[in-house]
Amino acid sequence: MPYSTLTPPPGGKISITAGKLNVPDNPILPFIRGDGTGPDIWAASQRVFDAAIQKAYGGRRKVAWFESWQAKPLNRNSIIGCPTTR
Repeated sequence: MPYSTLTPPPGGKISITAGKLNVPDNPILPFIRGDGTGPDIWAASQRVFDAAIQKAYGGRRKVAWFESWQAKPLNRNSIIGCPTTR
């Protein structure tokens, strides 16, 4: 389903070709804020991930983080999303 009100950040698509994983220098990685850990943990984790990538690749690679809206946050933004269970 295409996004009607969200636009992914500039970045490359991760793919598999002939059984080989192809990761661009700027992969788009979706995340759900607070999924299982709480939003405060995600905020700290994202800074740690970015710092590790910076240190490992010297600025040559960088993740394009893309927040994926699900359930209640999704409904708050008037976008059709995943069904919720009750």
